[in-house]
Amino acid sequence: MSKKIKRYVLENEAFNAFEFIGICTAQNDFRLAWQLNTQFDIFLEKSDDFIEIPSKKTNELNQFNFYFYKDLQNLISYFLIRNKQDGRLLLSEKPSIDYFLVMQDNHIIEPIEMIENLRKMDSIIAVFSFSSNEFALSEYLIFEK
Repeated sequence: MSKKIKRYVLENEAFNAFEFIGICTAQNDFRLAWQLNTQFDIFLEKSDDFIEIPSKKTNELNQFNFYFYKDLQNLISYFLIRNKQDGRLLLSEKPSIDYFLVMQDNHIIEPIEMIENLRKMDSIIAVFSFSSNEFALSEYLIFEK
């Protein structure tokens, strides 16, 4: 009697979706990071690393600074990224957005609540929610901190 061999295929998610919150403000990045830290009890710090995105026209790698915080208790990673740096746009699809607050591996915080709290802050003009699927360059924004 021959035994049947069972096969199990485990699929690894190639792309973890994350949430983009677009922020319009006249604040500097360090000032906005400080306000977000105070408002949400997080600890965004400027990273020594850069996000590198290839330019559509020249294929050169453009570097963008960012602020980072990993909440070890809730396992959420936060990133604050300026959309406009040195005359370049991180996400050219959204030129009117000044900053992106990105939450990776968020399974606890309701983005709607965060957006409502951001809208209540005096220094913030407008807040928008985006899906990572909306951006052609979102594949380059997979953070491994």
